[in-house]
Amino acid sequence: MSRQQRIAASVSGIHSEEISAHFNLLPERYFVQTDDSEVAIHIGMVNRLLHSISAADSLGSLRPVIEWHDDFARGCTVVHVVTWDRAGLFFKLAGAFSVAGLNILAARITTRNDHIAIDTFEVAEPGHGPVRDAQARSIFEHCVEEALVSNKDLDVEIAAQMRKYSPPGAGGTTPIVEVYLEIASPRVIVEIHAPDRFGLLYRIGHVITDHKFNLAAARVHTQRGLRSTASTSSRATRPRSTPPGSAACARRWSARSPGLPAPDRPPAGATIRSPSAGGRAQLAAA
Repeated sequence: MSRQQRIAASVSGIHSEEISAHFNLLPERYFVQTDDSEVAIHIGMVNRLLHSISAADSLGSLRPVIEWHDDFARGCTVVHVVTWDRAGLFFKLAGAFSVAGLNILAARITTRNDHIAIDTFEVAEPGHGPVRDAQARSIFEHCVEEALVSNKDLDVEIAAQMRKYSPPGAGGTTPIVEVYLEIASPRVIVEIHAPDRFGLLYRIGHVITDHKFNLAAARVHTQRGLRSTASTSSRATRPRSTPPGSAACARRWSARSPGLPAPDRPPAGATIRSPSAGGRAQLAAA
């Protein structure tokens, strides 16, 4: 029995053609990173999204499908979000988690070829552990709807939470940002290694979107206070060299990462690596 047949047998009430479409519309890396139970969850969520479109008005069709699953073995809650892909989706979701006061421990984002985004987050309460606070879950879902349907800016709420959760002087260590091209596709890879801090993913995603890149995929891991992020971004056309915005994006993020002030001035000693004719150039921003 193939993996597709095995998963199809575990899913009820969904036509086989819809299940086949899920396998055909996603990249191979999705199936490498996602276990059978999660694939089945995503198939059901996509089905609900498609049905909501036929039953809702134009604004209602923008509402995401969200599911929460506690993982007590790993001490976190896994949150699945399925919705139509759109500019800034990742940073808006990350921002909603910040407003709810939840920490993102890991994240995976994937977009189907029919523009349905499937984002999976591992989150925890500030003291670590599964999200038991029903109000935090409600705040997240409310903020997501406001950000995606009403296009509300969450900056004010996030700044308030930063003052609440970030200790004074946090974030002094310089982040390392690497920007390079993926040879086989029209994509730019951005790798970021930085001390974890409140609202970090929101700020990273915001800068990428501000520079007119589409976030096509991302992997996020937090270990011993160090946040590692690998993002794949793309523009409408394939770049022949480093896209004009990529180095600026790296510099601007480095400037914003310790806090939100002075977006155009990188901190002293910030390390930015980007492609050059002779390989990778290391630039120290003064």
